[in-house]
Amino acid sequence: MTAKRSERKRQWGAKALAIVLFMAAGAVGGYLIGHAMSSGEGDPLGTVAWLVAAVALLVVACILQVVVHEAGHLVLGLATGYRFRSFRVGSLMLVEQDGRLCLKRLSIQGTGGQCLMGPPDLVDGRIPYRLYNLGGVLANTLVSLVAAALAFALPQRLAAIFFAFLALVGFVFALTNGLPLTVGGVNNDGKNLRSAGESPDALRAFWTILKVGEAQADDLRVKDMPAAWFAVPADAERLRNPLIASVAVLACNRLLDEGRTSESADAIRDLLKRKTGMLGLHRSLLKVDLAYCELMGESRAEEAERVLDADARKLMKAMSSFPSVLRTRYAQALLANCDEEAARRIREEFDRSAARYPYPSEIEGERELMDAADVRFRERAAHATDVTEEGAQR
Repeated sequence: MTAKRSERKRQWGAKALAIVLFMAAGAVGGYLIGHAMSSGEGDPLGTVAWLVAAVALLVVACILQVVVHEAGHLVLGLATGYRFRSFRVGSLMLVEQDGRLCLKRLSIQGTGGQCLMGPPDLVDGRIPYRLYNLGGVLANTLVSLVAAALAFALPQRLAAIFFAFLALVGFVFALTNGLPLTVGGVNNDGKNLRSAGESPDALRAFWTILKVGEAQADDLRVKDMPAAWFAVPADAERLRNPLIASVAVLACNRLLDEGRTSESADAIRDLLKRKTGMLGLHRSLLKVDLAYCELMGESRAEEAERVLDADARKLMKAMSSFPSVLRTRYAQALLANCDEEAARRIREEFDRSAARYPYPSEIEGERELMDAADVRFRERAAHATDVTEEGAQR
């Protein structure tokens, strides 16, 4: 209990510091914008132009620092034996597939970007992981130092303000990613670094998560990946590590991809009841999967509704085009509401999203689950017709 309280205090302390940093950044940014506007004093159009320019420069600085952050992971990952698989900024994603780069779209709640890489092989149960995880923080810091020097050196006001913004945003990114935090249901680099170093099992879990991502980029379905990757420890205490808990989530995903709906539902319920280090994002996505399983089982529409609590519904709204979200909405339309027209529209939306989604193997699995919902709907409709005809004959 004392350890848990200590962990909570550390988390709250880190979050409070992050909030202070963002407030300080906002205050400095406001000062810089005000400073820019002062040059247009007495000229309303000039003031507005400076304001628009300053805000635009701030937005550009934020986007550039996201690119810098992910590039830092890429460079130090390549330097330590990792293999490039994808690079995402916002919802735009470059994925290496069949030896070429493809532009796809993927939006994940709580993330502004992501650089995924295939890990080197385990050697005596270990891989280099520190530089890969720290790459983004180090890159933001380096670029911020250079930008700060340019901000003081350049005489042109707009250029100086841009580099000041670039430095300010970079330092905030470095600190909020370097401090071990969970933000928006997702662990940051500092938290992943600390989690991976907790035990050999945690480091192997880190390796497994990256291997699964690499295999998906190679168009391999989760059900066809080695079963040993998805072994869940019997010791519940180890599941408090976020990385090990993430592998347990992947194990639930694998059961569903295999079509073992009932077993997947049992595994999800068990995992949700345990005290784990599971990410909030994963918890909500598991509830989306569990709602599908409930509908496919005894078609307990009320239980499916109960499973989809406020957090899960918030995620479904924020990630409305995510394949598993659309699949569960499709099952709801058919098996809970018996609305074939709504199901048709959701299927069309799924097809549009699938064309841009980076992992075809995942889309293939989701289509199979949607087809299974179709079959279950037809079976129930036929059964209802038989019961009606039998009653009429009596």
